[in-house]
Amino acid sequence: MELILQYLTIALLASVRLLMTPPVAFLTGMSLAETLITVNTGGITGFLVFYYASDWINWKNPRKQPRHPGKRIKRLRQILRYRNRVGPWPFILTSPFLSVPVSAFVIRKLYRRSVWILLISLLTILFWGTLSCLVFSPVGLI
Repeated sequence: MELILQYLTIALLASVRLLMTPPVAFLTGMSLAETLITVNTGGITGFLVFYYASDWINWKNPRKQPRHPGKRIKRLRQILRYRNRVGPWPFILTSPFLSVPVSAFVIRKLYRRSVWILLISLLTILFWGTLSCLVFSPVGLI
């Protein structure tokens, strides 16, 4: 039971802060394989939960309707201009550095209809989770 709680704690921490989790997992005595599986599972599960929960959170937001509709249209134009100019890559590549929920909310808000962006985001989380496990590994692989 204690081992299951340890895995769940590491997975929940990885679902919020991906790059902070491997040192904590190694300090609790997990092996490299256990850390890899737990961190990547927690990161991907957390991203998917926050990605699909962002619609419900945005829908329940009581401050969603602005009082001045002209400001809303101006803000939407700025967001669309930025999205078309930069593309999804800054959000995808820096998602573990921000936090997993923030990147999931932003990617869902700006690139809702693209399945490819979702898949690339999941692969990026898998890459950064594996790389951080290898870098912080006490075995010294790198």
